[in-house]
Amino acid sequence: MDAPPLIRPLTAADAAAYRPLRLQALRDHPEAFGASHEDEAARSLEMTAKRLDGGPLNCVFGAFAGEKLIATAGFIVLDRSPKSRHKGLLVGVHVAPAHRGHGLGRALVKAVIDHARAHVVLLQAAVGIANAPALRLYESLGFRHYGREDKALQVDGVFVDEALIVLDFAAEG
Repeated sequence: MDAPPLIRPLTAADAAAYRPLRLQALRDHPEAFGASHEDEAARSLEMTAKRLDGGPLNCVFGAFAGEKLIATAGFIVLDRSPKSRHKGLLVGVHVAPAHRGHGLGRALVKAVIDHARAHVVLLQAAVGIANAPALRLYESLGFRHYGREDKALQVDGVFVDEALIVLDFAAEG
């Protein structure tokens, strides 16, 4: 990569760039995502655009090489009730194959962490046990294991176990 990629939150205007990268991720790595390629492909571009305008508690960050979207990572606060809105999720981390190995995943996850720190106390994620590179990345950024979900996903008849990890901003200092 020549110039460092631009990392920023995506908006509805980015839907046409986001959709093919998201579909590629779901097709190539179905074991890494809770969503399915089929369900996502059935969504209209308008539905995708609406999802990208979810506000600060439901956002997707993208990394761009020039005008091309090459990586994504999302942040979601699923439960907004007073007793649970302190927890957010890191989701949908994907770097296009041609752009892996340059620290882009790390930079993108750091952008989500920085954003999440302003909105929640805990940033959680679920990662396939077999996804050693992702687990190493998250551990190097301060995530710690707090559990395991056996048979978290079922992909083409095969179960995927997930490590449950968390980054506790309150414990940072």
